[in-house]
Amino acid sequence: MLLINGKVLIHNGEGLNFVKADIRINSSTIKELGEKLTPLPDEECIDLNGDYVLPGMVNSHYHSYTNILKGTSFGEPLEMWSLDTVALGRILGEREMALSVSLGICDMLRSGVTACLDHIPHLATSHIAAKTYKNTGFKSAIAPMLHNVSDREILYEINEIYPVNGKHNKFPSVKDYVDYYIDFINRFHDPKGNVKVILGINSPQRANDELMKAASELACRFNLSIHCHLLETRWQRLSADNDISPLFKLDKFGLLKEQTSLAHCIWMNEDELDLIAERKAAVVSNPTSNAFLGSGIFPLKQYIKRNIKIALGSDGVNCGTSNNMMDILRFLLLLQRTQEMDYTQWISIEKGLQMITKNGFDVLGFDKPFGEIKPNHSADLAIIDKNSFLDILDDSFLNQMVFNASISAKHVLIDGRFVMKDGKISVIDEEGLRREISAIKPYLGKNMRKALNIANEEKKIYKSVYESLLISPSNIQ
Repeated sequence: MLLINGKVLIHNGEGLNFVKADIRINSSTIKELGEKLTPLPDEECIDLNGDYVLPGMVNSHYHSYTNILKGTSFGEPLEMWSLDTVALGRILGEREMALSVSLGICDMLRSGVTACLDHIPHLATSHIAAKTYKNTGFKSAIAPMLHNVSDREILYEINEIYPVNGKHNKFPSVKDYVDYYIDFINRFHDPKGNVKVILGINSPQRANDELMKAASELACRFNLSIHCHLLETRWQRLSADNDISPLFKLDKFGLLKEQTSLAHCIWMNEDELDLIAERKAAVVSNPTSNAFLGSGIFPLKQYIKRNIKIALGSDGVNCGTSNNMMDILRFLLLLQRTQEMDYTQWISIEKGLQMITKNGFDVLGFDKPFGEIKPNHSADLAIIDKNSFLDILDDSFLNQMVFNASISAKHVLIDGRFVMKDGKISVIDEEGLRREISAIKPYLGKNMRKALNIANEEKKIYKSVYESLLISPSNIQ
């Protein structure tokens, strides 16, 4: 297949720019880039008529189960909000999970996102997510969560004030986790395809030493990348300061390395930042989620000065805004400007775009590279209508795309196959999807309300401690 007359986002001698170019695709791979390429005999030729071609974007930290939970939270600090989302997640069976994953795929395709890292807390429905990604061709690195320690047991002061009697939550045994992972890997792990498995620790402080050791052995045995939440909130920082740092715990078990990605990473100290750099791990900022939950502002400058790789994620849409990675990049770049008076240090658009393209590929770790439009890379492309931009100054398009335009894709290709053409998604029946969601509205509405009421009871305990610790900071030692 030959795509002609596009304006393609590539690195040339002057940096990252849109240049007039044709793209030759052979099977799933970009084979050739150039101006006025000659069509081969019997080669399908598609005229883009000046539309803009971007590499498919990557959502590097994402919870697919939350798509069907949109609007269920106005926003509270993470520790209280988590009680809601955990309770809501428990009401989602296989049918609801399939619908939620499909809804997220549609949202992401429409904004030009072609790959994600799905950090899934519910082992019972993880296989549904894997099958949905497999069937649609959407690329996903799936990280089923490992955890066996609750926040009630470890958050600073909460257990002292409100002691937990016995085990607070029922978790699978370590053996059950290991057996689950081995089976899941055997069924779905295919780094050469569109679905792979990543070791998904929830967060190091939420896993005991036995589980961390088992996780390390799994990662070594199957050569898995590692992904986890890390130091997202001030309360987690206080807890770490009164115990072992979760980052150093991760490192203790050999799980902090180049194949590790760490989500959030807001409340870091200098030693932790230096260790991430030393181990060459990546961090994944989720700025809209962190703002929605009031968790804090990602210290972008601290990571950049240490040459730490940065990617971006949407987190859950019930604790953020949307799965539109260009919107999330825009928010990050604008927010960071409020933290830096020296405007010469503001992050460039080129560096920002790398966070939602190439760096995302590095985090997901598939065998064939994507995130850039160049030969021998996967033909994962988002094509934007030329009328999305004002065609006045050639060097204004990147600024328009990141800061001024509301980007939606006209066509999307994954592995050289159109999964959306002229705004119509071909791999999911969107109308049927909406009908199915409407059909389960009575079940969802009734059970969502019940779940939130249950969460509200325990939330009273968290609110009490949170307010004494963090709204009255004089109480902090």
